[in-house]
Amino acid sequence: MTVQYVLHDRSILLPHVTRWVVKPLLRVIPHGVSANALTLSSLTCAATGFAASLLLPPSGWTLLLVALLFTSYTLLDNLDGPHARQTGTTSPLGEFLDHWLDCLNGIFVFVGSVFALQAQDGRGMAIIALMVASTSLTFWEQRVTGRMYMGRIGTLEGLLLVMGMLLLAAIVGTARFHEPLWRGYDAIDFTLWAGIIAGGSTILGPMWRTGRKLHQALGVLTVLGSLLAWQHLGQVPLLLHCVLAAAVGPLTGGRFILGRVTKQENVGPEVRVLTAMVVAALACLVLRPSAAVQTGLAAMLLAWAVLQMLFDFRGAVRQLAAYVRPNELLAHLLAK
Repeated sequence: MTVQYVLHDRSILLPHVTRWVVKPLLRVIPHGVSANALTLSSLTCAATGFAASLLLPPSGWTLLLVALLFTSYTLLDNLDGPHARQTGTTSPLGEFLDHWLDCLNGIFVFVGSVFALQAQDGRGMAIIALMVASTSLTFWEQRVTGRMYMGRIGTLEGLLLVMGMLLLAAIVGTARFHEPLWRGYDAIDFTLWAGIIAGGSTILGPMWRTGRKLHQALGVLTVLGSLLAWQHLGQVPLLLHCVLAAAVGPLTGGRFILGRVTKQENVGPEVRVLTAMVVAALACLVLRPSAAVQTGLAAMLLAWAVLQMLFDFRGAVRQLAAYVRPNELLAHLLAK
């Protein structure tokens, strides 16, 4: 099974990161280390940083730890592809793991950063929704057109901005990020504006360039818009809402990747879960049930989403089993 991979990456920072960071590190990575191992290690770093941001007491040391873990994720995420090409081990499985886990890692990095920086309000939720929409529509464009297009300001720039904010907060404290900088606006406001500008281009750009099957792209935006309205007017804990919104990424962009690498034309967004999210959001906005009912409903939706993600992941690994090395951790998923 071969899948053509066409990438147009116009990132401002990628050439510099590649020259000064990626290439020197590639020279010291043993060829015996699989690219998939690097990809799964990046997942471990992102998940650990997420857990640290939520479970450890807020402090400069916690912020520093979270920043280092998320930076490690970013480095590994930019090393796995070049290492696979360098060792001649590129495969549809590697593409699936790299890109599908990016959708999942977005949950860990951006939700974790929102809470580490104590931006627990609608602005944090909006930043996460922008991230999810940008990522999902990038993979949607690739699914429809066969090419992936990365703009001048994309994922790498967003990740490095987040890393810089976490490191700065570790030095000066998170309170500084909530002090007015200009006309009453603080650093979180400016970050949201930057996300709207950059995210707007990566949301509208794919729709403009593709020009077909727009119902799928509009469906992603409808789900996220419904969840934003629910968060603004409902009574669900922000963490639960943020993770639920971030889960839209694997259920949309992740499913576009799944269908692409397994060459299944009928695989698209997980309509059942996404429709349930929209219906639940609208029902809560209209009927205004108690906070306990809304929280329970959101928790059930999240559990359903997580089960679907696990099903998608295991199913894809089983379908691409020919590319799994015997000594890889993924081999355990193939056990009967």
